[in-house]
Amino acid sequence: MLKRSIAFALLAAAGHAYSADIQVTSLIDEDKDDTLCTLREAVQFLNYRASSNAADVEKYATGYHGCGSKDASSNIILQRDKEYILNKKILITAPLTITTAGNDSPFEENDQPGAHNATIKMVGSERLFQIDDGSTEKASFSVYLNNLNLLGAGSKSNVTIGGLILNHEGLIIQNSRLTDGYANEGGVIYNQGLLTQTDQTAGSVRIVNSLIQNNKANQGGVIYSEQPLYLITQSVVRDNEVGLANGSLFYSQSKFNDESTGQYLSRRAIGFSNSTIFHNKMGFIANIYDGMFVNNITMIKNDKGLFLDAPQGNAAISNSVLVGNTINCQANATDKTIIQSNLVTTECDRNASSTLPNILYPANEKLIAGTTDEGVCDVTSKDGLFCPFSTPKDSFLGFFKPRLLESYKTLADSLIINKGRLYSDGSSTGLARCETFDQRGKRRSGYDELCDLGAIEYILNNEIAPVGQDIKYGQVATFSILSSLSEADLVTPTTCKRLFGERADGKEWQPGCLKVIQNKDTPVSKGSLTLDQNGNVIYTPNGNWHGADIFSIQVVTSVTRFNEGIDFQYISIPTTISQAPLSGIEDKSVSAGGGGSVGGGVLFGLLGLIALRRFKS
Repeated sequence: MLKRSIAFALLAAAGHAYSADIQVTSLIDEDKDDTLCTLREAVQFLNYRASSNAADVEKYATGYHGCGSKDASSNIILQRDKEYILNKKILITAPLTITTAGNDSPFEENDQPGAHNATIKMVGSERLFQIDDGSTEKASFSVYLNNLNLLGAGSKSNVTIGGLILNHEGLIIQNSRLTDGYANEGGVIYNQGLLTQTDQTAGSVRIVNSLIQNNKANQGGVIYSEQPLYLITQSVVRDNEVGLANGSLFYSQSKFNDESTGQYLSRRAIGFSNSTIFHNKMGFIANIYDGMFVNNITMIKNDKGLFLDAPQGNAAISNSVLVGNTINCQANATDKTIIQSNLVTTECDRNASSTLPNILYPANEKLIAGTTDEGVCDVTSKDGLFCPFSTPKDSFLGFFKPRLLESYKTLADSLIINKGRLYSDGSSTGLARCETFDQRGKRRSGYDELCDLGAIEYILNNEIAPVGQDIKYGQVATFSILSSLSEADLVTPTTCKRLFGERADGKEWQPGCLKVIQNKDTPVSKGSLTLDQNGNVIYTPNGNWHGADIFSIQVVTSVTRFNEGIDFQYISIPTTISQAPLSGIEDKSVSAGGGGSVGGGVLFGLLGLIALRRFKS
């Protein structure tokens, strides 16, 4: 009865899926001829359908053990927020997609990736999946794992290779969490096959927008690949471990044994981009061979960084932050990796072109503001190139946000902002161009040349959203202007005094050099306002008036302070406070528009970009 009741609940909760997709209707792991569909049975149906055994194809053409039909797609749908257990590994021998159902509810907003992933958990001691049709001659097929939490056996694992997945096909993982993969080689994935053996196929791995955490192996704590056939992009790699001191989290057993590595490099098909890598233990992050690239990576606070072994000079590291690790780079004697346009220490400053030199990290420069590597950023901290690692509430991937220190006299003083390059001329200089989008998927730059080092681009929006609140008599309004500032912070009162001197009224400056400008529709203020350093506003009305107080909150940010002229240093945020009697209409408690002041907010938002544009044009 347990299995049947679970099945009915899953069917009732089914989200976005097409009728031809295969709906998994049981959370438990079994292969039994009934009307219910387990994950194992769904995969087996697709394996049979693609089988070279004609008898199996015919026998299971209309379904297998409650899964699939004659017209079924290759999409296997799991339900949101559910946990599917496996007692032993599942063999995948056919192309398929396993994904979490989308959100069809009209009462909920669209989900952010990773918000409601289904979990596939190994309760036994094996890996989750083996992806291999058993042939090294047939063309590789593709397997997509999307919006999933893949949870391995952890310390219970008895797996020698591939703690979560043993792969010999084309594997793509997106919007997923990969955790607790333990093995001797390949904590998460062991990738089989040699591309340069032309009579055989080789597996490949692409991981996009995913969290890779708490995995462990003696060699290849995350991936052990027989050749470097993997790409990690827009992801976070943290808290993983290698057992061997000279091992790597991403380990490639063999180099490419031909001269085609320059083509691999120009295509940026193998390596790392737009990712944050930190707090990993023991071994190196990766051994870098010819054909590989590393671009727009924030790789800090690890035991070791990169081991360089590219004698052809067809490996490139660019636009990245590679500092603050116990060892940042170590190179083979014959290595010729091109490392240029990065923030590095001397051991990584190798083979840069004269036009794209590396920036050497000063020994006395503090890397992270405050006293911890993770947590809330103290925007008043005088030093620290990055805020501590933090995960926004609308994302499952965190990052280190670059800071603009108040000691900077111009943006050019930053070691990170505007220090990357967008060249694309196909030469070794061209290999140093920034990625188009950052780790979060935000476009890096609308300008021709400059972008920021590391995984995160410091971005300002063109438009400033209005703020405000509806309140009742006797209440105060509390809201934040932080989202209207984009990446920027409010300058401190100390900076206000340095920029503008003492206030004319003799009072102390508030954060952001706060000014309140009334709208023409309500020319007389109806309340008082305070602002803290984190952008939190408290508005206290002057008594029980009924109506609206419309004004602009004008502030100076860590970016706009570099503009010339006071009118260009302030941004204007349209604000509306509405107050009504307790017996009036229901309290909406939502932000309200500022009427005619919105246009002004957009204008001042554009002016806020001037400082960045000056250096990016």
